[in-house]
Amino acid sequence: MTEILYTGLYTSTLALLKENLQGVDVTFEEVAEGEVRRMDGNLKKYGVLLVGEEVNNPVRVAQEAYARDKTLSVLLINDERNFVRVKQSLQFSPFVGPTVMCVSSQVQERLVDMVQDAAQRTAQRRSFQKMRKSVATDLDFSLTALEKVPGDYTARVLEEAPIGAALISKYGKVLTINTYAAHLFGKTEREILSGPLLPLFPVQVQPDVEKFVNQETITEQKRVFELPLEAGVKYLEISLAEVDDRNRENFRILIINDITETIRSQQRTQAHLHELEQMNANLKRLNTDLDTFVYTASHDLKSPILNIEGLVELLEGSLGEKRQDVAAELAHIKASVQRFKNTVEDLTEVARIQKSFEQEATLLHVEKMVKEVKELVSFEISAADAVVELDCSAAPQLYFSKRNFKSILYNLISNAIKYKSPDRAPHIGIKTWQEGSDFYLQVKDNGLGIPDSKRQRVFELFKRLHVHVQGTGIGLYIVKRVVQNNGGEIDLQSKVGEGSTFTIRLKV
Repeated sequence: MTEILYTGLYTSTLALLKENLQGVDVTFEEVAEGEVRRMDGNLKKYGVLLVGEEVNNPVRVAQEAYARDKTLSVLLINDERNFVRVKQSLQFSPFVGPTVMCVSSQVQERLVDMVQDAAQRTAQRRSFQKMRKSVATDLDFSLTALEKVPGDYTARVLEEAPIGAALISKYGKVLTINTYAAHLFGKTEREILSGPLLPLFPVQVQPDVEKFVNQETITEQKRVFELPLEAGVKYLEISLAEVDDRNRENFRILIINDITETIRSQQRTQAHLHELEQMNANLKRLNTDLDTFVYTASHDLKSPILNIEGLVELLEGSLGEKRQDVAAELAHIKASVQRFKNTVEDLTEVARIQKSFEQEATLLHVEKMVKEVKELVSFEISAADAVVELDCSAAPQLYFSKRNFKSILYNLISNAIKYKSPDRAPHIGIKTWQEGSDFYLQVKDNGLGIPDSKRQRVFELFKRLHVHVQGTGIGLYIVKRVVQNNGGEIDLQSKVGEGSTFTIRLKV
């Protein structure tokens, strides 16, 4: 059974792993981020440690795990926003060993293969460690005991190892080899024993193998060899260790692992990540072009709209007493011009929201921000006899873009008034709280409510579900853009006739 230890995984990531590892002899155990340093010897029972997306300092957790068990595979799983940053930090961290690896949760199902491979590597390292201890303490490699080596060594250690292993002399002669390793070369143990090592490899790689195996002082302990075979390329990872007996006869242990599928999986993953990077780059360019177009178009439309508005006023003034005859038509024209102006202003706001993604965050006081928004919509609050209540005792302040946070509050409060129930005065409850590094804002109203089938549509551009209410249908789209640009989430719970609750999570 493989036991997987994890901390700080997204719920979706954990669910993905559990779903795809069904039927496999695997169990999951959760641990708090700060508890890893207290586990010490207890880490030996686990096959892999998964450090998830919600961990504040994943590199430090990896350092603590490596310091306590250098054979345990550690995977740092990060979302798209943090992957590059954590990977760079890992490269420059002095106390993180080769058992630690950084991966992106974007690989989706491929993450399952990577976790299984990491667990297998842990088992291999521990078998290798056990083998070295056994060789160092139990075997006597004197000339008189050489006949004893194949029997004891192979029976007790090599044949139990889930990887390839061989013992070679200082002259490159294979003294013993296990079945697993023999099969990697397509031969039997009988065909290999007492023969030279190099001919087992293709001619192209023999010089590299010879140089690696015959290091006078072993400075390079592991290397991956690419074997061009007729059936296709095979990748063998070979680890090298030296064993000296009392008579100074040199023997070397080779640990051989077929990592072909792992390499191919990594190549597919890299290709997939490269494809995603290209798609993201293209999407960013498209968004930039679209935002530029929206901004330019909305800016260029302002002048003709103002001209039309001025011409209507001139026409109204020139009609004199006849103005009453076309009063209805003039009112329709003015209303159309005003709607046109509102739409252009909303388009400008959409472009601004995207451009303000990198806007510097400042310390905001929630009570003060709510007060400013209430002043902006004071006429609507008074006309609707609305009540706005605030509870920010659990999180009275946050670091965020002032303009963007104000936009979120304005759109949610004004929508709550705009879509009020005809049977009761609007009651709007605003609440904030903090969970870890996440800031939560909740706005609850007692308005018309939204049917289940239409909840996601309210966040679409220019989407209005209640046509009797004036507006362009852009407010909630702007709120969602602000939240997504921050890397947060927005949740909507609603019941027709009772009201709606918007819960927003922001990364601060």
